[in-house]
Parts: sequence; structure tokens; C-alpha cells
Amino acid sequence: MFKNNKIIKLLTAAAFTVVGIGTVNTISNTSTVQASSFHYLRKDHKLVTLGYGENLPIRIYQNGKHIYANDDPKDPDNYTDNDTTDVNLIKTHGWKYINGIKYYKLYNYYEDSKTFSAYIPAKYFTKKYNDMSYLTVYRVNSKIKALSDDMDNTDDGMWYGKGDIILVNNFSLWNHDKYVDTISPMQDGKHNADGWFTPQEANFGGELTHEDFKNHCSKASANTKFLLNHGEDWYTNSSLARGGMYHKGHFYKVYSR
Repeated sequence: MFKNNKIIKLLTAAAFTVVGIGTVNTISNTSTVQASSFHYLRKDHKLVTLGYGENLPIRIYQNGKHIYANDDPKDPDNYTDNDTTDVNLIKTHGWKYINGIKYYKLYNYYEDSKTFSAYIPAKYFTKKYNDMSYLTVYRVNSKIKALSDDMDNTDDGMWYGKGDIILVNNFSLWNHDKYVDTISPMQDGKHNADGWFTPQEANFGGELTHEDFKNHCSKASANTKFLLNHGEDWYTNSSLARGGMYHKGHFYKVYSR
């Protein structure tokens, strides 16, 4: 299975919209914090786009008082961006230190931005959390069987056709797994050369034997697109090497734990 599978979903299925995500339903005791003054990233105070984020810890404030924080990457109340819309790009005006830790303040994370504010530690917007080297785009050179991405690797008639563009989980190669783990926009013999997607614009997982992968697949060129929906979002080997993806023709970095 893919590491950070939600990164794939991030670029495929709309799970929620960040603006107006809801009210805080987990309230801790308000605590006294030591915060520095706010520093703008730009002299003209304009917004700076950081990119997309997944499972990043968030601190929430109400009327300036700290009311919620959770560092559990599986907690849905953390920043989990599963939708590549313009509104879900992480944007900020600047940063401040809170208890000695540098935080970026998220722009309009809540509709009621006068009452609620949200912060993410700045350390998560560094190269350490921007590594997408575990994904590579490949081209299928001749028709091959793709086993189902389930516990039993069922042969349910799925296949990849000549010219299909697939996404490969390099961990399955590096770790010498039984099968090569791949993803393609296909279902029941409808491979991605047909441009077919589910109504949710989701991708499908397929497992290849190492022999088939070696004999029938080759690394795609730097700018070959692996489409994540009907054309707004895509990966290329060039974008993955830079730690990100394209949305509406613009490159954005992706940060994840």
C-alpha cells in the first residue's frame, strides 16, 4: 500500500473544505502562553502561499486564548487537506513565536477569523517534510495484468494497456515487496488512456509482479503527466523531484508528516 495514502487522495477526492470547516468541538483548558509579536513575511503585508499540507499539527485560538492543540497526525482536527482547490492552499501573512516555537498563522482557516485563529509550526514547511521521492511516474509499454490492491491481490480482470501512465510506490521496490504497488485512473479494464475516472475523480490501486513491471514498464519523461482528475491536477517526475504537484498549471509544494 502507498505510504501517506491521503497524499494521493489529497489530489483526487474532495473530502472537506477548510474555510468553514466547523466549530471547535474539543476544548481544552485555556492556558497561558508566551507569544512574540507578529512578523510579516513581506514588507507590503501581502499573502504568501506555502503549498498544500497533510496531517500537520495545529494550534487553535479563540479571542487570543489557546483552546486546542493536538499533535496526533491521525487526528481529524489536525490540518488534513484532502482537496486541491484554491481555497485549501495554505496561505499566511507571517509568523510569531509561541512558547519559543516559530508558528505560521493560517489565513482564513475559519470563516469567523476575528474570533478563531490557527497556527502550524514553521518547521513543517521545510525540506524534511517535503520529500516525495517515494513516488515515480512510469509508462506502460505493453498490456499487462494488474492484480487488485486488496489483501489477497485478487485477479479481477484489471489490466494496464500500452501507453498508460501509472504512479509507482518506490517503497515497494526498495523493500522488495512481493508486488510492485501502483496507482492508475482505471477500473475494470478501463485504463487511463480512455480518460475515465470515477465520479469522485479517484484513482485505483493495482499490483504488478516484479517481472511484469521490469519487462513492460519504463520511467516516464520528466514532464509526462500523471492525471489526478480530469485535468486540474497532476504529478510529473519533475514536480515530484521538487516535492510537489501542479494545480491549474501552477506548481505547489506538498508538506506531510
